[in-house]
Amino acid sequence: MNHQTEFICDSIGTVLLHAKVRDGAAKGKIERAFRTIQESWLYGLDITTVKSLEDVNSLLAEFIRSYNLKVHSSTGETPIDRFLKSRERIKTPRSEEWLDECFLHREKRSVRHDATLSINKVQYDVPMQFIGQTVEVRFWPEHMEKAYILYDKKRYPLRKTNKVENGRTKRANLRIDYNLTGGDIHA
Repeated sequence: MNHQTEFICDSIGTVLLHAKVRDGAAKGKIERAFRTIQESWLYGLDITTVKSLEDVNSLLAEFIRSYNLKVHSSTGETPIDRFLKSRERIKTPRSEEWLDECFLHREKRSVRHDATLSINKVQYDVPMQFIGQTVEVRFWPEHMEKAYILYDKKRYPLRKTNKVENGRTKRANLRIDYNLTGGDIHA
């Protein structure tokens, strides 16, 4: 399983469960509602009365509306009433932005001494304060221009590396003390 799936499930507060082998119902291959629509509406649809796709959509919406208002023999209540009773157990996203962030890819990367890191063999510039650190990068694989480092609840955007510009950037001179590292300076 992909680690990104684990991150996503953790972010939205769900648990990933795997279905048993050869258990089609557990995998949602045939849902009861789909079967009901197929058997009660689609098979009985008079296609000679349908002139457009909008007509089909309108007829289907009307069928679903009436279906949800009929009392079911097995539950003794309408589907809409049953849904409304369990509504407090349904978790809704805090916001659309929050939900989008839950689905971002997350990867740990080490920042090199030239203030770059790489994702999928492409180098990106990062703020110099992260040199030598391991950071968490969040991104959509198809929209890397929006990638960022999340550090201390703040976002630091990444930028595709311009190697010429990066080579001219002044950085703190990390001096090497040969007395501490050992070896001969005059070698």
